[in-house]
Amino acid sequence: MKEATGKVAELAAEAMKRGRRSPFPWWSKLDLGRQGKPKATLHNVVTVLAEHPDWVDLYRLDEFANVIRLTRPPPYGGEARELVDGDAAELAAWLGDPQMTGMPVGTGLALEAIGVVAGRHRVHPVRAYLEALTWDGQVRLRHLFPDQFGSPSTLYTQGVGPCWLVSAVARVMDPGCKVDFMVVLEGAQGLGKSSAIRRLFGAEWYAEMVEPPGAKDFYQVLAGRWVVEIAEMQSFARAEVAKVKQAVTTQDDVYRPSYGRVARRFPRQTVFVGSTNEDEYLRDHTGGRRFLPVRCTEVDVAGIAGLRDQIWAEALAWYREGFAYWSLPEEAREEQEIRFQEDSWTDPIREWLEGRGPAASYGVSEPIGPLARTTVTEVMARALGIEIAKHTRQDQMRVGVVLRRLGWQRRRAATGSRQWCYERAQAP
Repeated sequence: MKEATGKVAELAAEAMKRGRRSPFPWWSKLDLGRQGKPKATLHNVVTVLAEHPDWVDLYRLDEFANVIRLTRPPPYGGEARELVDGDAAELAAWLGDPQMTGMPVGTGLALEAIGVVAGRHRVHPVRAYLEALTWDGQVRLRHLFPDQFGSPSTLYTQGVGPCWLVSAVARVMDPGCKVDFMVVLEGAQGLGKSSAIRRLFGAEWYAEMVEPPGAKDFYQVLAGRWVVEIAEMQSFARAEVAKVKQAVTTQDDVYRPSYGRVARRFPRQTVFVGSTNEDEYLRDHTGGRRFLPVRCTEVDVAGIAGLRDQIWAEALAWYREGFAYWSLPEEAREEQEIRFQEDSWTDPIREWLEGRGPAASYGVSEPIGPLARTTVTEVMARALGIEIAKHTRQDQMRVGVVLRRLGWQRRRAATGSRQWCYERAQAP
């Protein structure tokens, strides 16, 4: 609809000159110059966008994706969609038309006004979706993985489902809340793991990330995504897995939104899920607890799609009841240990520490039994047979990781000493 079919400014100015009320209510709120023409000010542009029938309620700020959306086709044509750079230029051209307002507005001012008006009308599509649901009272979260993914029905799988789904609800209801774990779906390729996640969270709120965190475009994908799948977990090197761990535990992201001029901090609203077809893929022993592995044998994609609304309605109910989604199943540690990729140095180091290595490696003729204390240098030289001149910093750190995984603790060798040693948690 176009209110202006002629010279709006001329008609409005003529009416006010005669002491009459302007035929265009929004016009009377504009700041006019000496000749009765609207000034190119932020107030004037915001007034037009907020009250002119062609523009009112056109812009909305999507708080989930941090983008401005057009709720309907704009006056200059097009369709309802996300705001693009050209929209500011189109608005400036419309405002500058003598048949409209004749305001000589630049694109920067036009974009700023759009941001102001959109910020007054905020929407959150995921939150709106959840709050519109009604739970039928049937418990499904505990049986999600056994029933829909073909996982073994254990206390572990029955505990992971509620933790994961309620954490996803928490992230959109309370953006930036702490969620420091991610589910990893294990199973053969073509099983339907990714399709199931897409159906469960919604295609428009799902993204698959094939590049590891730290890549240039990784964090740009998170905006507007309820879940991000990190595929092929087994292909990541140890350093990359550490970055995955860091990405999972991050509670906010800093970037410049498309409608803004400066970078801002945005609370995280995304959860992660991994996928793999391997049995061993955890390389970083310090971060293994961040991953909750779930074995999948048969994925019912259609069943998940049919139950989607009820699954999320129940998850929202659990969230509102205060379910502690961060309290993970006790069996998680055992499941994680099974997936850990053992270092090839572990076995020879373990054997040597238990006194089962060659007698000569201890400097004695007879085995001396399990050791209570050692150093990294001793392990490298005696257990692994690496010449001291060839001890690299990387290898020293590698040995330290193995020792810690075997339960040994790093301590000062003696009071006042600068040397570090490793001791059994419980000396024999």
